[in-house]
Amino acid sequence: MKTAVVFYTRDGSTKVAAKVIGEKFDADVFELEEAKKRGNSPGAFICAGFGAAIGRRSKLKNAYARDMKDYDRICIGTPIWAAKATPAVNAFTHALEPKGKEIIIFTLQADKDLDASKKGADILKKALEKKGATVIKIVRLCGAGVGETAKEDEIQTQIDTKLVLK
Repeated sequence: MKTAVVFYTRDGSTKVAAKVIGEKFDADVFELEEAKKRGNSPGAFICAGFGAAIGRRSKLKNAYARDMKDYDRICIGTPIWAAKATPAVNAFTHALEPKGKEIIIFTLQADKDLDASKKGADILKKALEKKGATVIKIVRLCGAGVGETAKEDEIQTQIDTKLVLK
């Protein structure tokens, strides 16, 4: 099964998870980049969370959604901001034509209470299923705090435990 991993990261934790998942499935890995870089000030952090909370979509530098037609399975990774997926991932999934594809959603968040990411993952799942995708798994991972990057061994352990396909 030809697999792609598509993700957005701000502080690097989602990139770490994407790398581990990419290796697990021998997948091609694609990093979403926003056309306009986000700042690191407290105000930029608040704006980013607000954009995610209201479902905003970013303008992306790359159009990977068009490249997904050759893949059977797509793993989509996003940090969770204000209990929702990031604007970059919203833009990707909006442009994606996932009909007939298997989807794995993976989320990362600093909060150890992984139920906080359930809402964002469920919204993403419903949007993808409405477009004809089959979401086969949602994996919620604990990353690192704001401005920090999760350690690969910690992410690897979580993925080995949570991303088991039958």
